Amino acid sequence: MSGRRFRDLGSPESIASALVGLLAVALIATQALAGMGGPSTPVPSSGPSVAPSALPTMDPEIRAALATALVVNQSLAGRALALKSAIAVEAPLAPEVAGHLRSVNTDLTAGKEAADRLVLGDDTAELGTDLGAFYDAVMARNAETLGNSIRNVEAYIAGARAVIELLAALPALNERITDALAGRSGPSVAPSPSPSAASASPGPTPPPPTLPPPTPTVPPPASPPPSGIPASLVFNPGFEDGVNGWQLQLTDGAQATLTHEPLAGPDGSAAARVDITIGSPARSGISLTSDDFALGQGVTYVVNLSVKSAAAREVTVRLIAAGGQITASRVLQVGTTWSAISFDVTHLAADPNVQLALDLGRSEATVWFDNIIVHESPD
Repeated sequence: MSGRRFRDLGSPESIASALVGLLAVALIATQALAGMGGPSTPVPSSGPSVAPSALPTMDPEIRAALATALVVNQSLAGRALALKSAIAVEAPLAPEVAGHLRSVNTDLTAGKEAADRLVLGDDTAELGTDLGAFYDAVMARNAETLGNSIRNVEAYIAGARAVIELLAALPALNERITDALAGRSGPSVAPSPSPSAASASPGPTPPPPTLPPPTPTVPPPASPPPSGIPASLVFNPGFEDGVNGWQLQLTDGAQATLTHEPLAGPDGSAAARVDITIGSPARSGISLTSDDFALGQGVTYVVNLSVKSAAAREVTVRLIAAGGQITASRVLQVGTTWSAISFDVTHLAADPNVQLALDLGRSEATVWFDNIIVHESPD
């Protein structure tokens, strides 16, 4: 599966994949929160003694929609950070901004599905309406920006800033979603029965049945990791097997070479070196990419890598789904000494053909990499 591939950002296949993954994530969250629907603690009363009342149970589809909306909003917050990085550089590129906006639209499509379901719930109709209006507003602003010529950089910068400003409303919306999941959107206790009804002695109310959660399928590591390095889903993470499993992708006339250096790593181990002869104005114009590997749905992964450069520069780390959707993106500030960098990402959809890409455009400084590890978070 190695080799150079051109991926279609925002394709229908990637959108469908994201939707399926989001629904699975929602089921997982439903199981985690299912305990909230059990019997409640008896409430003291000044009147006659009554049987304890139970918290009203939540429609599983409503609970799944709430959980889906939270996952969508988490992803949108990451998109906002990526947009900020894309327009903060000295010479922003409209195609790069457009790619991030299309990824935002993918999340919005899944969010709209959840919002439409929430509108049908008695206790979540208002929240669903507000979420739907929020997603519609962001999508409308994206449509306005993406309708401009790709040569109109200023329009894309203005559009990115507008979307970032709109996405600032996410924390308040997430608080409302969390309250709804916890049952704080309505009365916490059902009305007490009348004294005559209380005279009966009903048996204990069994808790509502819950469905077992789907178990994310995560494949074993593609190859045994070097000693002292956690098991990685990425093949040849420490470059002890040369540069097998890795390749350079070059576009727009860029020229660079990938070399294996046996003793150049931070601990005297092997490392990969990328020398750039002709740079690229696009971040992804020079990209060191891994062979495909699989990620599970709704699973949080840790991405680790060690990196240094001949001169201060930026390196972008991306996870790219099979349909071309960028599922995670981080812009790293790299210096002339080895730095160990780590960040978490929750993958929304099961995908057997994910690539990790290290983008080296916008600078011609030589870069070294080692210990590029992707593994499931222990938390």
